[in-house]
Amino acid sequence: MENADLPSQLVDQVRRKNPVVLTIANDVTADKVADGLSACGASPIMSKAPEEAAEMVNLADAITINLGTINSNQLVMIRAVLDANAGRCPVVLDPVAVGSSDYRLKIAQQLLADYYFTVIRGNASEIAALAGYNIASHGIDAGEQHTSPIPVAKQCAQRYHTCVCLTGPTDVVTDGQDTFINSTRANMLTVNVGSGDMLSSITAAYLTVGDTPVASSALAAKLFSLAGAVAAQQASGLGHWQTCFFDELSQLNSQWLVDQLANERDDNDDK
Repeated sequence: MENADLPSQLVDQVRRKNPVVLTIANDVTADKVADGLSACGASPIMSKAPEEAAEMVNLADAITINLGTINSNQLVMIRAVLDANAGRCPVVLDPVAVGSSDYRLKIAQQLLADYYFTVIRGNASEIAALAGYNIASHGIDAGEQHTSPIPVAKQCAQRYHTCVCLTGPTDVVTDGQDTFINSTRANMLTVNVGSGDMLSSITAAYLTVGDTPVASSALAAKLFSLAGAVAAQQASGLGHWQTCFFDELSQLNSQWLVDQLANERDDNDDK
């Protein structure tokens, strides 16, 4: 899959549909996730109460499960949501720092054994851990850079029969067969806490209007990195960049994407 194949029309479709994305959130980044979804045209909703899980699922067009601040109480909520969903709408798993502790890894593996996830979105170390690689992870960092991310992502996708979005210096979106490579760099995204969490839930929003998980996830990853890169051209520092980044997300439409892809193509031709 190439940039030219990205379904740019989905950007406008999300704004028209205003899909409700239920996020079982990372407590550290919940506000950024909510703001990111809203800026892209989706409607965020979050809950911690298992007693309302079925009602929340009935409201949702997509679901994101984030393991960033996982504990036994949140796991009860996660299972209640996934049981109530039962395949009703697409679900994204964000396996935050699963390479850092056996506890997190075992929870993620058990969830993947018990439920189907439409997309797994994680960084290189997280996806490698789920794929069965023996890695030395450092928190939420990308981990080892010596292994190409493409076979790592493909192995994870094939293991769990799903679409994987591996994000890092180069993003890889794959279902094990169809693969999209995104080389757009936005360095501020790597130091902004919550970037991955936002992308996971924004990916869920695009799953509600796309034909395939790969196409929807590829579009979300490309949009996200382009918005980050454009914001970096305007920003004087991280705080200013965050403001510029949300401004870019709030202005996303199909023509914006077409224009940015053309600019990126021209820049690459000049190198």
